[in-house]
Amino acid sequence: MERIRKFFREVFGEAKKTHWPNRKELLVSTSVVIFILVVMGVYFFLLDLVLSGGIRAILRALGIG
Repeated sequence: MERIRKFFREVFGEAKKTHWPNRKELLVSTSVVIFILVVMGVYFFLLDLVLSGGIRAILRALGIG
């Protein structure tokens, strides 16, 4: 039982050391994440278009598609 108490004391002690972002930091971080998601989404969309078009062309040339 003492080990469980010690564990939770340590958990709460670490939680007190946590730095919580203020509103401005939170908005900046969120904006960066959303921007990266949009850029990566567009990148993978274009990559998918190019690769699927290439495979489609290869299959058509082989008379399969």
